[in-house]
Amino acid sequence: MPCDNMFKSKTKYRWEGWESSGQESWVFSVKHPCELMGVHAKLIDSELKESEPVQSCVYAPRVSATSTPFGLASDESSCGLCVTDRRFIISKDRHVKGAELVLTSVDFKDIVYLHIGSALLLSWFSVSYIQSGKIETATVIFGSNGKHHFEKAIRVFKGYCGAVDTEEIGLATYPAGSFLYRIKDSIHRNYLKTLISANEKCVLTLGCYSVWDRIVRKNLLSRKEKVSYPTSKATILVTDKSVMVARNSLEFSVGNNVDVLVIPLDKVFVVSATDEKRDIGTVHELKLNFSETGNNALHISLLSLDEDIESFTNNVRRLVSK
Repeated sequence: MPCDNMFKSKTKYRWEGWESSGQESWVFSVKHPCELMGVHAKLIDSELKESEPVQSCVYAPRVSATSTPFGLASDESSCGLCVTDRRFIISKDRHVKGAELVLTSVDFKDIVYLHIGSALLLSWFSVSYIQSGKIETATVIFGSNGKHHFEKAIRVFKGYCGAVDTEEIGLATYPAGSFLYRIKDSIHRNYLKTLISANEKCVLTLGCYSVWDRIVRKNLLSRKEKVSYPTSKATILVTDKSVMVARNSLEFSVGNNVDVLVIPLDKVFVVSATDEKRDIGTVHELKLNFSETGNNALHISLLSLDEDIESFTNNVRRLVSK
């Protein structure tokens, strides 16, 4: 059945009217949304503008999970993802009679950060963006056999992000191939290298520990509160386009469970750092503001190892200075 009869987008491809149960066993990519399965073809194609080129398009069946070890959540849905030259378009179908179909459009200019990661057979992708002055998040949870399709979607997006002129601020840059060996954690290195876009240059890296939110435990006998600050291994990679933070979850310290936070440098207005003495040592908190007013900010708490955290922070400040 020709696409032209059912979809407004002009394309040489043909949609075959595949019905989707949402229980397919694979994640796949196509060249145009009209080749997606089920309702996703019409939902996304109807949202496209006539002159909007499609850069990447992915279908992901639903999986029996609604959350990730890193706090991201989503309904159990099949999903369609389309990346154009200016935005992400995400469609969701819960495959429940009477349930509302969801279509989310996120312009590149509104994005502040992304997540991608996996825990064994489970993977996830999320886009956080500013809407009506607040940070909202759209998340897709899918099978790990399709993670490379979503990694490509992030690389496409980063291709449209502005690069910092590192020569102007006196920072050296390196091709990824000759730099990534500096990352000591091989699992983090493999995650990070798949997210580097064409012509993106590496600047610096830092091996550290990520400090999770404090946990308060009550002693049942004395009724006293004991505060602990759990940590997990982390690696930061800074390029001329982004700051990427790969960290393990608390459940698996050996790296079977990793999330990567991707923060485009051109979305950050100010980076500030504070130090606080805790039982586990000196915790360095990085604060990244995504607006001049500071209303929307991301806090990253780190426990450094051998590297100079102060030098690292100063260099990141230089990269994002407006």
